[in-house]
Amino acid sequence: MERSAVFVIPFMAGFVFALTVLAVRYLWWLRGLRKQAPGKLPAVLFSHKTLSAINEIFNEAILHRRILKRNRRMGFMHMSLAVGWGMMILGGKFETWFHTGRFFHDTWYAVFFRYFEPQVVGGLAGAFWLHYMDLGLLVVLSGVTLAVIKRIKKKVLGIKNTTRHSRVNRLALTFLWLVFPLRLLAEAVTFGQYGGGGFLTGTLGKLCFTSPMCAVVELPLWWAYSLVLGAFFVVLPFSRYLHIPTEMVLILLRHWGLRASTELKPEEGLQAFEVHACSACGMCLDVCPAIGQQPFQAAYFMQAIRSGKGWEKMATDCLSCGACENACPVNIGIENMRVAARGKVHQDYMAKHDYLPTLSTRERRSANILLFTGCMGRLKPGITEAVKQLLEEAGLSWVHLDEKDSICCGRPMALAGRTDQAATMRAANEALIGSYRAGMLVTTCPICLNQFRNEYKLNIPVVHHSELLWQLMSEGRIKTETGLECFSYHDPCELGRKGGHYNEPRELLSACGNLLPVDREKSESLCCGNTPGSLSLSLKDRQNITAATLKVLEAPHPDKIVTACPLCQHNLSRQSKVPVKDIAEVLAGVLISTSTQAHYSHEAETVEA
Repeated sequence: MERSAVFVIPFMAGFVFALTVLAVRYLWWLRGLRKQAPGKLPAVLFSHKTLSAINEIFNEAILHRRILKRNRRMGFMHMSLAVGWGMMILGGKFETWFHTGRFFHDTWYAVFFRYFEPQVVGGLAGAFWLHYMDLGLLVVLSGVTLAVIKRIKKKVLGIKNTTRHSRVNRLALTFLWLVFPLRLLAEAVTFGQYGGGGFLTGTLGKLCFTSPMCAVVELPLWWAYSLVLGAFFVVLPFSRYLHIPTEMVLILLRHWGLRASTELKPEEGLQAFEVHACSACGMCLDVCPAIGQQPFQAAYFMQAIRSGKGWEKMATDCLSCGACENACPVNIGIENMRVAARGKVHQDYMAKHDYLPTLSTRERRSANILLFTGCMGRLKPGITEAVKQLLEEAGLSWVHLDEKDSICCGRPMALAGRTDQAATMRAANEALIGSYRAGMLVTTCPICLNQFRNEYKLNIPVVHHSELLWQLMSEGRIKTETGLECFSYHDPCELGRKGGHYNEPRELLSACGNLLPVDREKSESLCCGNTPGSLSLSLKDRQNITAATLKVLEAPHPDKIVTACPLCQHNLSRQSKVPVKDIAEVLAGVLISTSTQAHYSHEAETVEA
C-alpha cells in the first residue's frame, strides 16, 4: 500500500540538524583533549578498555544502576526511558528488516513503519515484533508518567527537591513528554482503522478508534508525532538532554585513560563532556548540605557553565564537601571543575612565597614518624598533644614538622584555583619532607592528608592519625579502658567521602565506649559547614549548615560528639550543646599507660600467688 511520506520531513530535518550540531561540538571538544592525551586515543581504541566502557554504558547509561541503588523509583524512571527508547530503536530496525528482507532503509522508515505497513503481521514472528514494540512503548510511557509525577508531586519518587530548569530545558521536556503519547495515539488510530496491532496499540485502537470518522485524525496525529520528535531533536543539542549521547562518549574517554584537569577551563577538554553529560537529575540536590541556602548545587553549576552566566559566583560558594560527587550517577568531577572555574576568576592573582621555610634554616633529625598537624593544628593544640601522648605510649619516635613554623599543605590555595601558587608550595614542602628521611608522614588533618596523598610526589606513606592509632591498638601497643560514655561520630568530608576512611575511627571509638548510630553517616554524612572549599558563602549560611549537622549528631543524645578533623571539631564545638572532641583526645582520655598496665599486672600476680 503506497502512502505519502511527506509528514516525515520535520523528523528528518530535526534529526539531521541534531547530528550536524553534535558532530561539530564533539570534534571541537575532542580537539581540546589533545592537551590531555596527545596521540593516546588511537592506541586504546581497540583494546579491552573499550569493552569495559561498553559494559559501563549498558549498566549506567541504559540501566542506570547507580541511581537505582540510591533511589529505586528515580532509577526506574530513568531506566524506563532509556531501556524503552532503546528497545524501540533496535526493535524498529530489526522489525523492518524482518518484513522487508532489507537491512538498510531510509532513516525515517523504521520510525514510522506502522503507518506505511499497518496490516503486516507475518505469522508468529510478526506477532512477536508487534508485541515487542508495544512493550518498548509501554516501558517508555511508564517513565514519562513518573517524570510528570516527579514535577507535580516529587515526594512520590522519594525526593525532596527537583531541579529548576531553564526555558530551553522546559521546552525540551515538554517535547519529550509529548513524543510517545502521540506515537501511541497515532499507531492506535492506524490499527483501529486497519486492524492488527500489539497488546497496547491494537487494543486501544479496537476500543476507541474503529469508527470511520477517526480516519480523519490519523494523518494529523502522525504529523504531530513527526513535528514534536523533530522539534525535540532540534532542541536536544542546546538542552540538558544532550547528556543522552554525551554520557556514553564520556564513559569511553574515561576508560581510555583521560582525566579532568584543574588546569583547564570549566568547559575545556574532558570537562566539556562532563558538563554536558549532566542530566540535571537532581540527585545532588538532596545530599547538598547547603540546599535551601544558595542555589549553587552541581546541577545548577553545570547549567550555568552551559549558559555562560553566573558560574563564577557558584564556583566560589561551594563547600567542596564532595557529597554531590558521591551522589552523581555520572561520576562528574565537580570539584575539579569548580577549581578550574576559580582559577579563571583569580587568574590575575600573584603571590609571594617568602614565608616558605628553607632547608638551610631547619634542624633535622631522623625519626619513625614525621608529624604534620597543619594550619588547624595550631588552633587545636589539644589534638596535637593527644596524638603525641599516644605515639609516646606506643614507643614511637617522631618529629613535629610544623611545630615552630606554620606550614600550609597548599590545599586552600589549590581550592581557590590558584594552581601555580599551590604548586610552588608543594615543591618547597616536598623538598622539606624528603630531607628528614622519615618512614611515614602522619597528619591530623584530613584536608592535608588528601593533599599529600593525591597531589604530592613523596616516597613515604601518608596516613591519618586515626589510621595509625587503629593499627597501634590492633597490635596491642596502646590499650584503652572501655567506658560507659556514649559517642556519636561525625565523618569528616575529606576523611570519609574523599579519603575512604570510615571504619578505623569507629573501631577506635567502640574500644572506648558506646558508639551510637546516626541518620546521616559514612558517605551520606553532612558537612560541618566550615571548609577551605568555600570562598564566599556567608557566615549565616555556614551556621545554618552546622546547625543541620548538629541536629543529626545530637539526636541520639550522646555524651560526646567525636570527629577526626580539627576543622570539624573547631566548627562544631562553637554551636554544639554537647562537648565535641577529636578521636585522639577521646583515646588519650581512656588510655591505659604502660605504668598502669604494669601496676595491674603486678596486682594480678599477687592475687594468683
